[in-house]
Amino acid sequence: MEDASEQKKRSAIVRIITGTDSVNHQEILEILSIAVIVVHVMMVFLFHIMGVWQLSLYNIIVTAYYSYCYTTVREGKVRLGYVLTFFEIVAQMIFTTLIVGWSVGFYAYVIALIPLYYYINMFLGRNGDHPFTPYIWAMITFGVFLGTYILNLNTDPVKELETSQKVLIFIFNSFFAFQLIAWMSHFLVLGYKKSLHDMAEKNASLDIAAGQDSLTKLYNRRTMEERLDKAMEEAKTNGTIFSLVMGDIDFFKKINDTYGHDCGDVALVSVSDILKACVRDGDYVCRWGGEEFLLLISGNRGVATTVAERIRSRIENNTVEFGGNKIRFTMTLGVSTYAPGYSLESLINQADENLYYGKEHGRNQVVALKPHR
Repeated sequence: MEDASEQKKRSAIVRIITGTDSVNHQEILEILSIAVIVVHVMMVFLFHIMGVWQLSLYNIIVTAYYSYCYTTVREGKVRLGYVLTFFEIVAQMIFTTLIVGWSVGFYAYVIALIPLYYYINMFLGRNGDHPFTPYIWAMITFGVFLGTYILNLNTDPVKELETSQKVLIFIFNSFFAFQLIAWMSHFLVLGYKKSLHDMAEKNASLDIAAGQDSLTKLYNRRTMEERLDKAMEEAKTNGTIFSLVMGDIDFFKKINDTYGHDCGDVALVSVSDILKACVRDGDYVCRWGGEEFLLLISGNRGVATTVAERIRSRIENNTVEFGGNKIRFTMTLGVSTYAPGYSLESLINQADENLYYGKEHGRNQVVALKPHR
């Protein structure tokens, strides 16, 4: 059976290549480290066959070096892993140029570092990192690049390779340098897409939070007022019918005074859950204020009254447990229905008046008086 960690690693590779999921920067560098280790192992054998023992030994050392980098990344030190990679690639360009010359193309790996700078700055940068920082690093790298080229012009290589060997190494280096540029650019794009996705999710969460009551997770008053304005406009334009149900918990102050405000909060959440369970798709529920709730119901007085009665009955039969106590309470609700000529204010006032009529006449009831202007 395949080890769970291997399955996870395979899954990470698929996600990174296809971009189907979030990009994990640690996973990216782990996979890159493994790929670089494989490339340097290939170089060990390549230079051994060509008789360049200096570079064969160097690549053995570098293989161990990248194994250490891999361990560093596994410990969560991702930025350090990229920095270590930078220094190795620069050192490789200088050393290999001294040994076998410039023409074999090890400088291509240094050019491939440029997208790496932008990737680090964008996704792994610390606070205070300037957007211009990658360009500065690129210019520093160019200075090293140019200095190594000048060194090559004034120094004969330690080992003079045959033309066919130079071509082979040049093709090898160019291929893997192009791969590095392509994959770092790929990661840059994936990371940017993830940033946009995360920002969109964050903005959506903020929008939801701004429109919700923090305790009950119902719409807050501001959001309900926006819904009411829209319902009013549609009613005037398209002749749609909607109703309001205003509900208030009976003797809520007594609950707070007897059991404490934490118990009152539990009662409010319990009522909110019942309200959400009793409405249909297209209806809206909000915490209007304190222990008062307002529902926007799509339909006439009869529909709204049925919904309100369902709510009243469920709350009456509901029990809230708090601190070893079983608490029961009721709710009184008032209904109003839009009719041509009504203003939003008069509609809310009517529901409120019907609610308080019910409060004054026994509580635990639904009141839906005939509409009046």
